[in-house]
Amino acid sequence: MQFETIYSQTPENIKLKFLNAIIRHNEKLKKEFLAFTKNTEKVIDGFCYSDFTRIVSHTQLAFQKQFEEVDTENPDWENYHPPHSGYIEDYESYQYATEQEFEAIIDVFTTKAIDKIIEQNPGGLLALFTGFYEATQNAEVEDDIGNFDDVNEYLLGLLSDAAATVAEKIRLSALSDKETAKAFELFFQYCNEEYPGNPHFPGNFEPLLIAIADKSENPGKLLEILIGAGIDQSSLPELTLYLNKASGNLADWLQSALQFYKKSNPVAKELLHYYYETDKPAFVALARELFEENEHAWVDFLKEYMSPQLDKGLFVSVYLRYVAKTLKISDYLIVQKYLNKDDVDKLLREVQFYGDFKAKILEAEQRFDEIKQMIEEKVIKRYFAGVIQPILKVYPDFCFRQIKDLATGTLQTERGRDVYEQIAEWLKLAKKIPGFETDTLLLIQQFYTHKPNLPALKDEMRKAGLV
Repeated sequence: MQFETIYSQTPENIKLKFLNAIIRHNEKLKKEFLAFTKNTEKVIDGFCYSDFTRIVSHTQLAFQKQFEEVDTENPDWENYHPPHSGYIEDYESYQYATEQEFEAIIDVFTTKAIDKIIEQNPGGLLALFTGFYEATQNAEVEDDIGNFDDVNEYLLGLLSDAAATVAEKIRLSALSDKETAKAFELFFQYCNEEYPGNPHFPGNFEPLLIAIADKSENPGKLLEILIGAGIDQSSLPELTLYLNKASGNLADWLQSALQFYKKSNPVAKELLHYYYETDKPAFVALARELFEENEHAWVDFLKEYMSPQLDKGLFVSVYLRYVAKTLKISDYLIVQKYLNKDDVDKLLREVQFYGDFKAKILEAEQRFDEIKQMIEEKVIKRYFAGVIQPILKVYPDFCFRQIKDLATGTLQTERGRDVYEQIAEWLKLAKKIPGFETDTLLLIQQFYTHKPNLPALKDEMRKAGLV
């Protein structure tokens, strides 16, 4: 059973008993409790907009300076740790070393951000992230050797990772409603004063805002602040949906979802799930719209919902795309009975460069003549075993000749342990051909006693159980 379900069903006296038991033996929880009670007892007037902007400015200047001090042409080799023990090209070493310097800076920032959580100061936390965001975008890092496609975009990606880490910490903490509301007010004020009309800026902080809002017992108040600030809600679609849902405003939630689903896949997923539970025809219509617009983005999600009973055509389309992605015959067999020949032929064209999987589909369809044709057209060696396997008993004479010719020709022109392992695999397949037992034994003996002597070949043949 999910935690939320158990927790909601647990009596309050049990919750309090558990809290009392663990808080007395955990110094960090004691510190958070004291800060929480202090903030709850009175409105913290001390943290105002000037404090917010001061933290933003200080954070930007401090971390922008650190970013710009990173020398991409001469990184900190003393503290460089190769990501693996294998061979690394010089240019990769420079990139890895530079990335590790940036990551070290992010680690320092993350620690400061977690301190703001412990202090029960969500406003200071948002100011810290705002300043760090501006540092990532304003930093002028010279990268003449081209370690990065775009240094600033790379730094922004690290900031997103840090936000995800901090969001998890927020979910494990306690924040007062008063401080949460104050944080929203200050952040949106900053958006309006420093980035007026910019629909993209607030979205950089959406996961963090949602994590903070999740701690509030009055999401309706936060929604009022968002609306009152005049922030373009399309820049924060997931937050808008969350606040409407948490406030119990189902009609507004649905209206927002319909307004934003084309701009936000997470919003679209929420809307799909809602329709799946309440309106199956609407679900199918929306699922078809999204899938036709971007099959690759939606195949995994829709595969979990679709069934032939719901809509056979869409089920087939989604599953064929899924099969083309996974290349698993078990997935193909699930949809096989719903396919016509055109469906199968379309899939075969999509997987034509994966010979062994193409052969498995043809085997499932009992189109053995087409597998034989693949062999005749010289399938790639690494797929040969997988392609010929299904027709060993259908075309025994043909298969034995193909294996013999390929193994002999390969040994005449190639050497190496990998080559010998491949030859042994082919000879092992020959043993499965009915009516050619004697011929196969002679062929195996021919390779085992090859002159000049090839010890590695003999070793691979022994490993394969051929001798």
